[in-house]
Amino acid sequence: MPSDELLPADASRRAFLRITGIGLAGASAVVLSACGSSRPKTKLVAGSDPLAVRQADIEILNSVLDLEYTAIAAYTAGIPLLTGHAHAAAAQFLDHELSHAMKLASTIRGAGGKPNRQPSTYALTNPRDAAQVLDTLSTTESSLIDGYLTAIPKLVPGWLRAVAAGILANEGQHVSVLRLLQAQPPVPSAFVTASE
Repeated sequence: MPSDELLPADASRRAFLRITGIGLAGASAVVLSACGSSRPKTKLVAGSDPLAVRQADIEILNSVLDLEYTAIAAYTAGIPLLTGHAHAAAAQFLDHELSHAMKLASTIRGAGGKPNRQPSTYALTNPRDAAQVLDTLSTTESSLIDGYLTAIPKLVPGWLRAVAAGILANEGQHVSVLRLLQAQPPVPSAFVTASE
């Protein structure tokens, strides 16, 4: 059927475009509202709706929270052995790790879960100089990246994946700076992995 047969004889092109435009605007609004955002509009509690956080999500978040606690301990122990740019970077990264841990803990609480507590001791290496501290911190950051890369695909609500992905990106930045401080290429490949 030709397109001119779909419109009444007295309809103008302007009227057709107006009707089509309203329909497209309405459809766009529906599509955009379905996309959601990186944080929930209401406090989600496991089981309260289909997009709510599952107990498995809380356990996954607690596993990366434990890795953040290890990073906090590694930075806290290593910073006194660093000087200059390395000291400044490590101090900033410690602040980041503290923020990550607080964000994860508040996200877990907001989802109706209980965040793991920070252990009182850690099995860390005993670095004797700045080079060994940077090696330890690089290894710790690689463990964080691996943890987030493993966790993100398993998290169900999109807003949880967004929280974890934001932290993962920051961990990648940390690794790049640590590699630079170790006289290594800061960005050795096009993809973030835990093996570099």
